[in-house]
Amino acid sequence: MKFSVKGDKLVDSLSKLNSVIPTRSPLPILDNILFELTGNELKLLASDLEIFIRTTVEVDGKTDGKVAIPAKRLLDISRTLTSASLTLEVNEKNRISIKTTNGKYTIGGEPAEDFPVPEEKTGMHKLELEGTMMRRCLSKTIHAVNTDELRRNMAGVLLDVNKNELKFVATDGFRLAKIIKDNFKIQSEVEEKIIIPLKTGNLILKLNNNDDTVIDFDENDLKVTFAGIEIFSKLIDDTFPSYENVIPKDNNKILKISKTDLSNSLKRALIFADVITKRVKLEISNSSMQIKADNPEIGSEGEETIDCNFVSNDAAEDFDKTPFVIAFNAGYLLDAVSQMETEEINISFGSPSKAAISTPSEQLANENFIELIMPVRVG
Repeated sequence: MKFSVKGDKLVDSLSKLNSVIPTRSPLPILDNILFELTGNELKLLASDLEIFIRTTVEVDGKTDGKVAIPAKRLLDISRTLTSASLTLEVNEKNRISIKTTNGKYTIGGEPAEDFPVPEEKTGMHKLELEGTMMRRCLSKTIHAVNTDELRRNMAGVLLDVNKNELKFVATDGFRLAKIIKDNFKIQSEVEEKIIIPLKTGNLILKLNNNDDTVIDFDENDLKVTFAGIEIFSKLIDDTFPSYENVIPKDNNKILKISKTDLSNSLKRALIFADVITKRVKLEISNSSMQIKADNPEIGSEGEETIDCNFVSNDAAEDFDKTPFVIAFNAGYLLDAVSQMETEEINISFGSPSKAAISTPSEQLANENFIELIMPVRVG
């Protein structure tokens, strides 16, 4: 195999693949990247056996071939030669020589046949998403994914596809994020629910810069393609919780409040809250809200008041006479608030033991986004 390529072009592709190369692996071959040259098209493949990433680079091809090259060593040398033109040549013993105008470097490779490759399937369901949609929907929900390995059915983002809308949902049992989109490029003819693993979702967010995305999937496997990158992943083989049952339909108290004021106040409250429970208590009146936090173990406490507008569908309720009191994990509440893109946000409540729902004051066209937060004991 022999080809020439600019150093910065090679570094760009190697850096993307580096995201999935394991730091420690029982299979030494996974420390490598598989290079496969056909004409002027160079395909690079990396894997940790859970996920495969493949990128395609246009090069000046001389001789077709394939080889597995140590990833770290190649990336380290390439990073020092970003402005140079590199010529890589592989001999029959898988020795790789890297030549520049001023130097020559040689490293040992491994047989390409030893490197695992993803299963290429046909007949999978296909979904095409416009540039910002995949990234937006994942970024709006992935923070709520469960990281407890015992609850595997929550360890990813649900992609719920039907003929009229697309839902992304994540929950860890304490909070839930859901975004609904109904403006795909091509509407699907299949109704399916798949769970994208957390690691795969984070990788998509890291590599996708609002590029048009094609999703191919069946009941077991996922392939995500964008901007010359292919990501192959197993899906979570489990049933996502019946999340619709936990979303209140009749929260009758509406809080309208400044996102900036609430966010800043919660950040300060976290400093004084218990480090384990992160509990903050909200005492809400008609036009103001007190936020209280304390940690008796170290003798810290904080309290402040911010403006708001709080109304109930029950006209008889007067919150100046009897404030509405509820408590939350401040970290979860702050996460929910931070996802809102409007300066004014709405939070609806039922009772102090019932989930609250946060929404932006105005939804984007063809979108419905909510954050659900379960309360904790007021104490």
